[in-house]
Amino acid sequence: MTTIVINDRTTGAKKMIEFLKTQSYVTIIEEKTPSASLAKSINEAKTGKVTRTKNVADLLEKLKS
Repeated sequence: MTTIVINDRTTGAKKMIEFLKTQSYVTIIEEKTPSASLAKSINEAKTGKVTRTKNVADLLEKLKS
């Protein structure tokens, strides 16, 4: 088995993926990766870097400061 990673953000790469889909010996497994800002937010949540509040009023007060 061989693994090929293709950045599907370019036109050429999209054409290559469409071609590969037509081949009977190719299995395409698409993996979705989060954007950089989402990955950072997920990491912060996992490490406990979150703002904890008791209610909405408390949240709004913390956001103002």
